[in-house]
Amino acid sequence: MGKNTDIRITKTLRSIKEAFMMLIMIKPVNKITVTELAQKAEISKGTFYLHYLDIYDLYNELVKNVASKVAESFNPYPDLFVAPERFVRTFMFAQMELFANSLTLAERKILSENNIKFCNIYPTCFIDAFKSQIYKVGKLVPCVENDIKLEFLITGMLSIIIKYPALSDDLLKQEFIIQYLTTVVKETFPEFYR
Repeated sequence: MGKNTDIRITKTLRSIKEAFMMLIMIKPVNKITVTELAQKAEISKGTFYLHYLDIYDLYNELVKNVASKVAESFNPYPDLFVAPERFVRTFMFAQMELFANSLTLAERKILSENNIKFCNIYPTCFIDAFKSQIYKVGKLVPCVENDIKLEFLITGMLSIIIKYPALSDDLLKQEFIIQYLTTVVKETFPEFYR
């Protein structure tokens, strides 16, 4: 939204999002209707449709917002370029506690297994959010080649986190993953580790 956005639009969008956050606390996203959301937000259905295609369009926007919040909730990103092992260790194992503590209950509901299946873009939301934070460090120039490298790295790390949640309890396997991924990072960005 630009600086010239009408304050009424800003208030309407805030009201819509707040109403959705209240509703997601009591029901899954696929059970929330535009009618009840509009009533709770004290707007007309037509007003809702001026801003969103449907409930899932709103939900996808909120998933993007939560993904950005997760990515901003910790800052291992500078370590990617100077201390890759510390970056991997923090990204893979230290961030889960920070993640849990940084989100509200409604935000956790947005990302819950019952709801996230309705957001077919959620992996991209997280990849883009983490990639954005890495670019903000200022060491990499945003370009297709670096996008591909970062997406490969982030996708792999997130896949391990999702597929092997019990790793946080197995120090031997953690060390293997940390050493393996540190090697991958160094080979992906050799210009930083000469």
